[in-house]
Amino acid sequence: MTTADDIFDQSVNNIQRLGLKEIPFTESPTDLRSETLNHIFTGRQDELRQVFNLFQSRERRRILVYGRLGIGKSAFLLEVISVLRRKRPKMLTTYISLPANLDLATTALIALAQEMTDDEWAQRQLYQMGIPTEKVLKERSSEVGGSMGIAGKIGEKDLPITKPQYPTVSLNTLLNRAQKKYPEGVVIAIDDLDKQNPHRVRQLMHDAQGTLKGPAWFLLTGHPMGLMGDLLTSERGLFDLQLKLEEMDQETTYQMLINYLSSARIKNNSTDPNNPRSVLPFLPDTAKKFCQVSLGKPRLFNRLGSTVLSTAANLQVDKITPDVLEKGLKAAEPTLRQQASLNVQEERVRALLQQRGSLSDETITMDDLEQLGFRSFSQILPYLERLEEADLAHQVNQDDTKAFAPIPLPPADEEPLLDS
Repeated sequence: MTTADDIFDQSVNNIQRLGLKEIPFTESPTDLRSETLNHIFTGRQDELRQVFNLFQSRERRRILVYGRLGIGKSAFLLEVISVLRRKRPKMLTTYISLPANLDLATTALIALAQEMTDDEWAQRQLYQMGIPTEKVLKERSSEVGGSMGIAGKIGEKDLPITKPQYPTVSLNTLLNRAQKKYPEGVVIAIDDLDKQNPHRVRQLMHDAQGTLKGPAWFLLTGHPMGLMGDLLTSERGLFDLQLKLEEMDQETTYQMLINYLSSARIKNNSTDPNNPRSVLPFLPDTAKKFCQVSLGKPRLFNRLGSTVLSTAANLQVDKITPDVLEKGLKAAEPTLRQQASLNVQEERVRALLQQRGSLSDETITMDDLEQLGFRSFSQILPYLERLEEADLAHQVNQDDTKAFAPIPLPPADEEPLLDS
């Protein structure tokens, strides 16, 4: 009888059969304190050069990194912070993903306080907001007893959990404390503005102009869709550098595949793109095909890579041949659809996109719109952007119009026809 332990051991053996210790692809950027990010991060030399050139100035700067969802903004931000930590030991660098329902000043305050673990005042700010600290902080009070006031004792009780009443003032106080210890400056990186409602981001940015123009470096990320696009690319000259990340070219994507695989390969850690062993268990042809399908989008690359390796492991093969790659890519689309949890209307738009091969304001017909219950392409646009967010569509670069095409994956099953 096959036990759960047997199944686990077989799973391990199937991955090792591919010559790997683990599946190296991951949607989430690697932890800052890990060496893995430095090993797998690929390309973006020109963008890194623009950012690091600003760090040669005495003046504090504000940098916006923007681009479409899944283009690698978080990984880029973490790479910048990772390099600064190695090269500027007297600079305090912080990273935080923007929490829901928090303003930028409070978010920056939390990021800074979490790095200043030895500063009791900083830790007190966290504790009072209900954020765990390394040690429990108590509120102390003295009680005097006796007729002459000679006897006394110290009482302790938990600090009350409160929201900062003046987060900008608290942040500036903490920045002043940090700058005494870190003479090369303070960097606050706030990620994931693109996961917030664009209207909310507009208000956040308006309220935070004084904070962003304060004595710290600020690095922020966002994406150029809808209102966000207008906001992030034209907000009153607030940013010293607005850096757009584009899709990676095929040569860079191929090298990224090599770096990921070599980080997990058991015996062979070759990273030479001219050496066929560098892409094992892929064959050179299947590696190139995989890179083409991933369209130079790091998140899609990671999602597809994970599915392809999982499929190869389930097939108990030791190489990813064209047939194995086809099966892996075929398994990817239903996986992406399941992760996306599309509603009925989004599924109908996806089916139309699959049938037509591409959709734009110029190619969509009145019959198409009527079948979907829309009157204009502008009404369908948010659904196409939602599909792009789910890695089920991609935007085709055109000068004067927005056009979308499906991700070039082999269909899992025959596409259902749209209801008439």
